[in-house]
Amino acid sequence: MTYVAVFDIGTSAVKGILVDKDVQLMEEHSVELTTFVSEEGMIEQQPEDWWEAIIHIASLWWKNGISPESVQAITFSGQMEDVISISEQAKYRAILYADTRAENEAEWVHKQYPEIRIHTGNNVSASTPLAKIKWLENHSPNQYENTKKFVFCSKDYVIYKLTKEAVTDPITAATTGMMDLKNRLWNETITQTCRIDEGKLPKLLEADSVVGTITKEASEITGFSTSTIVINGSGDAGATTLGAGAVHENDCYFYMGTTGWLAIVERNKGQLDSLSESHFNLAFVEKSHRISVTPLLNVGNVHKWAVQSYIDQKDANKYEAFETLIEEAEPGSGGVLFLPYLNGERNPMIDPQAKGAYWGITPHTERKDLARAALEGVTFSLKQTLEMYDLSNQRTITLIGGASKSNNWCQMLADIMNHPIRVPLNNAYLPSIGVASTAFTALGWCESYGQFVNTFVRNIPSKNYTPNQKRGQVYAIQYETFKKLHPALQPVYT
Repeated sequence: MTYVAVFDIGTSAVKGILVDKDVQLMEEHSVELTTFVSEEGMIEQQPEDWWEAIIHIASLWWKNGISPESVQAITFSGQMEDVISISEQAKYRAILYADTRAENEAEWVHKQYPEIRIHTGNNVSASTPLAKIKWLENHSPNQYENTKKFVFCSKDYVIYKLTKEAVTDPITAATTGMMDLKNRLWNETITQTCRIDEGKLPKLLEADSVVGTITKEASEITGFSTSTIVINGSGDAGATTLGAGAVHENDCYFYMGTTGWLAIVERNKGQLDSLSESHFNLAFVEKSHRISVTPLLNVGNVHKWAVQSYIDQKDANKYEAFETLIEEAEPGSGGVLFLPYLNGERNPMIDPQAKGAYWGITPHTERKDLARAALEGVTFSLKQTLEMYDLSNQRTITLIGGASKSNNWCQMLADIMNHPIRVPLNNAYLPSIGVASTAFTALGWCESYGQFVNTFVRNIPSKNYTPNQKRGQVYAIQYETFKKLHPALQPVYT
């Protein structure tokens, strides 16, 4: 038996699995991570914790009888938009993607090069690694000087520890503010204008590129064989996109966690500066395509708010009680509509001042209607976001994330979208399955990413939801009213 080892290095945990040639998952293990948060907006992790987690998971494999020689390749996915220093002088914490300390530096970058988005497809913000590197140069010059290479994804650091090669992939690099999205190269105009030492940047390799083999030192520490090849892998957005089965043009999926996003595979065409500023544009494993990511601020957090608002918090099964409550309400919630913008919003409109609101309450409105309307409002917002794209050739809508645990919400999505919804089971390992394709491609176990998705990902056990036409007609009428509410209330917000 031969395997690919896959590590997914996320914010909360490192997950490791072995995948055989039939994409059967074995030896699933995870190690939780510690995140350091300060009042000044600093959010950091210790890269050595990622490395120790890899060592620990590998040790469990060997203990359970897995032969190191049976692991043909190792590949990875990981959190992106980090700034991680590789240094021989000291061990430095990684600045994570959610860290907001570099706001002034982001403004400085915009002043230096206002046209930066023409090359990168994205705006620079406090989370952008380019701004964070400038912050280090300004506020922590010793760390900046001692850094031999900066890498930008948690998996990049582990790859360095295994191979002594500093590399990153184009999906991750698209988040840095320094990669030309069309050419998939570091952009010299950006680095020179913003005075970035390009010698400190990692080599750009494709996701399925072989970085090297395990060094003797790393082999002694981890137990991996020196003959095992290390694949570059992908930042988490690319891995999740593949794991959701999105590989062809117009394939899309919704991720519905606390916040959420709609991701669509698009062909590379048109001018990057003409794309919406509220979207993130990332490279993809297929060079002819990119991933358009449309973030939403109000998804699972609205669900949580509704559970807290309408269910007794002493109930040990609050979410189950909420499911029962909304099931008692008729679709359409008795005519009540809810604007779900509890935290402002970025899509389907950019309005940081937006607020949540109920409309249509009558003497007949009950608690169950208000509860159901909250989820219907989020779903209408998702539909409005989806309609920002021309998806006439749309193949499928896949749903992943915590919301997929709610059968009522999944059916609501199918009814409101008027489209079948596919919910893969065992969501947690989808990024790992997706990024396994990079090793399968490198090893010749499959011919293409499309073949991998069609053969393996699309056959992952899933629950499918079919639209109910009667309910869909109710929702279609309500949706037209929903779209009028935010424009009508916007003058009140300001």
